[in-house]
Amino acid sequence: MTMARRRRRYEAALELTPLIDVIFLLLIFFMVSTSFVVNREISIKLPESNSAASNAHEQQLIMVIDAAGAFSVAGEIYPDANIEMLASVLEGQLGAYGSDAASIRLDVDEATDYRFVIKAMDICRMAGISDVRLNTRGKN
Repeated sequence: MTMARRRRRYEAALELTPLIDVIFLLLIFFMVSTSFVVNREISIKLPESNSAASNAHEQQLIMVIDAAGAFSVAGEIYPDANIEMLASVLEGQLGAYGSDAASIRLDVDEATDYRFVIKAMDICRMAGISDVRLNTRGKN
């Protein structure tokens, strides 16, 4: 007497609980390991002017110079940079913005020595930028 054995057929099922746990752990890992963008601009106080006008547009490069003479281009601070290095940084930024951005706005602190402004204008000339604008704030 032979008994026929019944084979149990198991259905393939995807368990969602372990999958959700792994996705949650990956989410926590990436949230903890991600570096958040920190605003690294130099804080300056612009000089006042009676004829200050807002002429900023999105495609314009901005160079910031603080009272100590530290330069900042595109959020990167260059405290002891030489002229050639900053000119190459500006040329790289010009390539990123395209050929339409051949102008630059200088945001210079009101207590900055004039020699740093001249240095910035030399840097712009070396980078091929002829349209240099000085930013001021209006008197209120």
